[in-house]
Amino acid sequence: MNGSLRFRFILLLVFVTAFCSYAYELVLANVLSVLWGNVVQQYTVTTGIYIASMGAGAYFTPVRLNAKKVFIWIEVVLAALAIVSPLLFVYSDVQLKTISPVVCYALIVSIGFLSGMELPLLLRILESDSPSDGKAEKALFADYFGMFIAGLLFALFLNRQFGSLQVNIFLALANLALAWICGLLWGFQDKQLRKFEIPLVSAIFLVVTWAVLQNLAIYQEQIARWIIVN
Repeated sequence: MNGSLRFRFILLLVFVTAFCSYAYELVLANVLSVLWGNVVQQYTVTTGIYIASMGAGAYFTPVRLNAKKVFIWIEVVLAALAIVSPLLFVYSDVQLKTISPVVCYALIVSIGFLSGMELPLLLRILESDSPSDGKAEKALFADYFGMFIAGLLFALFLNRQFGSLQVNIFLALANLALAWICGLLWGFQDKQLRKFEIPLVSAIFLVVTWAVLQNLAIYQEQIARWIIVN
């Protein structure tokens, strides 16, 4: 892959990760508004906590580790957190009333913290692959534009057409797919990725995708049942 294609690929990664990150925030706020009511408060508080967590994640992004490996595993962990978060939100609200806010906000902080590491890692990868003036600014534009498109699509189409739970699953699979694709492409240049990340992430991607598609209806029914009981 030449320098121009690598740069476009990084821009695509920035756009997709920003899209997923902002959409996660909207999904989590929507679930909390269903559970606790007061839509304005839930969206405001969730957004504030999420953005602050992203800032902390950006600040604490590891600088001495392999940026590509860290990015791949962040995508995997984000996918796992995205899948379990709605379940834990509703379960804690039904079974753990006294600590439900702690559980919910801890999950929001965790997802926001990891999401905040994505852009700094991608900028490091961009600088190491093809250092050039102006590319960081274009990456920032892709980041902001991805969040803008996520907000529009979630409000006008995704939430209405699929509902927050299915959108959340799609986002999780998108993060897993990014980890898998990055492992494959970057593995051509990095022997460590070929030996460990590629086979393991490929197995995780295939198993999780199969499990999610097989159990999506059960996943949604269980959450709906807990909400009704609550």
